[in-house]
Amino acid sequence: MSSYKSPVVSGRPPQVSDLGFYCDVRFDSDDSAPTYIGLNVDNGADVTTNNNWKILKFSYSGTAVTRVQTAFGNWTARATYF
Repeated sequence: MSSYKSPVVSGRPPQVSDLGFYCDVRFDSDDSAPTYIGLNVDNGADVTTNNNWKILKFSYSGTAVTRVQTAFGNWTARATYF
């Protein structure tokens, strides 16, 4: 499984001007020390049926982030991707 996926923005690959193309951002459990962050180009994207979530998983040593992993899929199944 590839860990990189180039999204389509306005019907084409992203350009430098598209750097803020993610419209929906989710935090699990909150933004102070999230385990997962989900990004989707569709605002209000469904968490179970939309499989285009870019999911970042953070690993910690104490309060310091030591690793960030990336996967793609639906938000609800995020823990099964790592």
